[in-house]
Amino acid sequence: MFRHNLPLKKISLLAATCGGLLVSLATLSQAGGPPPQQGKPVSQPNPAATPGPNGMPAAPQNAPARFPMPTARVTPMEGMVAIKLVNTTNAVINYQVIGVTPPRTLGEQSEILLANIKVPITLTYQRPDGGLMLVRPQATAMPGMLQVSFGATTDLGVDTKSLEIQEDGKVILN
Repeated sequence: MFRHNLPLKKISLLAATCGGLLVSLATLSQAGGPPPQQGKPVSQPNPAATPGPNGMPAAPQNAPARFPMPTARVTPMEGMVAIKLVNTTNAVINYQVIGVTPPRTLGEQSEILLANIKVPITLTYQRPDGGLMLVRPQATAMPGMLQVSFGATTDLGVDTKSLEIQEDGKVILN
């Protein structure tokens, strides 16, 4: 018969500690690794803190834009724009110019002209079936008019839910 040199209580304590350690390691593995390092981080050079040629801090390369870039521009006429909504999909689109129109529906393969809308405006839109939309705003040959075409897409990265026209005519998709 095999005889242990350690008392039974010490073996139980050792087994419990090892079991707890295994559970902790499994939990860390499932959670994506150990927690972030505490204390002072390793110093990395900050390109924005390095002065540029004009003495001002240099902008980091590949930095994201601080504000959304306009996707189109329309020239408001006396602070007003007209918006031509064109639905090229086979689904209805619910839309609303916030504070100007009640919620409305644009039918499949149809269009509508919204005239004399004071900028700035926010136009919201969605497909009731939850489908994704590719929205393409573009200025037209007619001054003060913006055409907004709605198409179908499967790319979640291009789907938007609203369009803003700022006072200066910049058009931003959100």
